[in-house]
Amino acid sequence: MWLSNLGIMWRIELLVAVSLLAILAFAWVTGRRAIKDSIQQTLDHQLTIAALLARSLDERLDTMLTVLETTAAHPDLSSERLPSLPQPGERSEDGPTALLRDAQLQMSSYGRRLSWLDTDGNVIWTEPSDPTLLSRPFPNFAAIRPLLQGHSRYVSSVCQSANLSQPYVVLATTVLRPTGEIGSLLVEEIGADQLGAAEGLEAVVSGASFQFEVIDHEGVILVSSLPGIPFQMDGHADQFTQLIDNREARVSQCQQCHSGDGQDALARAEGVLAFAPLSVAPWGVAVRRPASQVMASASYMRRQMLLGGGVVMAAVLLATWWLVSRRIVGPIRALDEASEQLAAGNPSVAVPRGGVVEIARLANNLERMRVRLECMLEERRCWNEPLEETVDERTDELVILNERLQRKEVTCKQLLAKVLTAQEDERARLARELHDSVGQSLTAIIMTATVVENSLPPQFASGKEKLVHVRQVAAQTLQELRDLIFDLRPEVLDDLGLALALRSQVNKYLEPAGVDVQLRAGGLRDELPAEVETAVFRVVQEAIANIAHHAKASQASISLTRQDNKLIVRVQDNGMGFDADHARNEPRQGWGLLGMEERITLLGGRFHIGSEPGKGTLLLAEVPLDDK
Repeated sequence: MWLSNLGIMWRIELLVAVSLLAILAFAWVTGRRAIKDSIQQTLDHQLTIAALLARSLDERLDTMLTVLETTAAHPDLSSERLPSLPQPGERSEDGPTALLRDAQLQMSSYGRRLSWLDTDGNVIWTEPSDPTLLSRPFPNFAAIRPLLQGHSRYVSSVCQSANLSQPYVVLATTVLRPTGEIGSLLVEEIGADQLGAAEGLEAVVSGASFQFEVIDHEGVILVSSLPGIPFQMDGHADQFTQLIDNREARVSQCQQCHSGDGQDALARAEGVLAFAPLSVAPWGVAVRRPASQVMASASYMRRQMLLGGGVVMAAVLLATWWLVSRRIVGPIRALDEASEQLAAGNPSVAVPRGGVVEIARLANNLERMRVRLECMLEERRCWNEPLEETVDERTDELVILNERLQRKEVTCKQLLAKVLTAQEDERARLARELHDSVGQSLTAIIMTATVVENSLPPQFASGKEKLVHVRQVAAQTLQELRDLIFDLRPEVLDDLGLALALRSQVNKYLEPAGVDVQLRAGGLRDELPAEVETAVFRVVQEAIANIAHHAKASQASISLTRQDNKLIVRVQDNGMGFDADHARNEPRQGWGLLGMEERITLLGGRFHIGSEPGKGTLLLAEVPLDDK
């Protein structure tokens, strides 16, 4: 892992950096929460401004509606029959006209004209008086028709009249008869630009770049702080209509109303929009402010956090690097160099002091250890000098003894080789003597007995039988003599080679015993040295004899393989097996195994025999062959 390859200085720096990052991350999360709270407070302040403006408009509208309702409740207007009215141009100081004049005077700050209508929408009277409007249908009567469906007061959306140069809105209330039925209507026309919203905004905030709008239920802008905007359809008409219907106030960033590309909200926002509905009229107040002003404090806090965190982290890392390099890493490197000198066996170099308390304590301990080690080495040198002299003397004696032992071992091997050679020579000589003397004598006996047998007349039948018996005994003896001569020195080994000699041993001993034998001799096309053939033949001959006489096996395999200038001999059977270690140590049983091992060892090879009771026997021999 790469971390394990870092030095202590970089590990400490990495640990400090990770710790600082964790602290800065915590501070960043906390700061972001504070920034978020600050943004939310700013948005709430924006919404409060919109709510204050909406409340101001509600109070104005409620005041005018209250004047209309008070006037409509007067008996002069709510009688069963319409009272007599003055002719156009006449002035009356009492009756309905005085009531209407007083009501219009109270609403003159915002209202343009007060109209008294019958239930069909025809104008009964206007204040100020306008004869051209009397007994005619009221313009945009459809805007106040909901009053006839049981409403006591009503505020319309924007209306347009041919007699007025600008659009207007109407406030209306019903005039009830004593029977409770609607007898007539009182309608006040108000210019949309005379609601007093601008003065209300200046009363709430001063010096801030706010943009406000008053929007009706249809999404039409009634009042705007920007010129040329009133009486146009707002781009958020559907959202404003829904908020007005639900009586819901909301504040949001402007891009949330549009499709975005997922970039940072503070960077993309063009403005913050707050909307508050009115409770008296189906209108709402929208207050907009540039996002650069609304989010200025949040952006400043974010920049300060990033800059301050980076400066603090860099300063702490530099201070840590200086402290670690001067007080920790430097002394540790000096201790490391001193420990290398000690490890190299040079305790004469003093251990430097310094560093923090723990490192200074370690340096003191290492210095004491160095001094004690130097003293111990000096004492050991004093003791080692006579010991080394004694060791050198004993080493020289051991070298001499080892040379003598090696010479004796070589002599023993030479003697053993001569013994085995003499043994083979003696076997060959005995085979020749038996063949030339005893074998010829037996052959002569057989031939003489045959001649005598054939020369006797028929009356010597008993003598012929005895001669036949003598001839048969001599023939059997001659065959046994030939077997003995073959065992002493098989002629086939000299004439046809090792493989056929082993085949003859298999045919002679194993096949009559009922053992299924597989004999393989691979890579033996070239002639082997005579001493190798003789030794391998005697080893395998002994193994075959053991299988035939002791193993009680049903299967056996014999393989001779030549590879990499070596002859590999492998003999294996599935017989009853034996304890190989015990057999080697048993004088009566171990001679055959020792003889096989000695023959292979004399050739410079390796010999192994493995066996366990009930698990068969495996013989392995490896004999080196000289390159020709």
